[in-house]
Amino acid sequence: MTRDELLATHSSEVYGNPRWVVETDVVDDGERLTNFADRSVDFVVANHMLEHTEDPILALSHLLRTLRPGGVLYLTLPDARQTFDASRPRTSVDHLAQDHGVGPEWSRQQHYREWAQVECLAEAEIERRIAEFAERQTRHHFHVWELDGFLEFVLSLRLDAGVELAQTHLDEFAVILRRHR
Repeated sequence: MTRDELLATHSSEVYGNPRWVVETDVVDDGERLTNFADRSVDFVVANHMLEHTEDPILALSHLLRTLRPGGVLYLTLPDARQTFDASRPRTSVDHLAQDHGVGPEWSRQQHYREWAQVECLAEAEIERRIAEFAERQTRHHFHVWELDGFLEFVLSLRLDAGVELAQTHLDEFAVILRRHR
């Protein structure tokens, strides 16, 4: 979304003084990056983005596709232990493989249910809220990780990239991947 769209749809409580929100250069689907050619950039930042994707395997493949050999992918994700996701089950490698293999439709309703439960709704309200999420195609946190589980996932993919750094900090963790030369 553009800078103007972002500021129009989010309150000043979220961004405070909007002067620090920079102008948007490119608006693209972060899961596919269709505006970027293969091996066309040196650095990609996916800041608190991957947990919102329904198919993180597909998203990672496109993020890495755009990198030149030696390029860096900088990922940050919320550490589930430190967020509102703390009570949710952690996303397993098998779950992610199924989302990628058969499509994320099989798990979408369960993710919406978990989110409705995070909102501490009465049981009678949960089904209504799930229907509302589905109608709006809400993009809450589909996937929930702690650093160790996320690294297990990344390493299971045998990507054309190596892990350069993986560390937690406060309520998030960062992983830096460098595409092989």
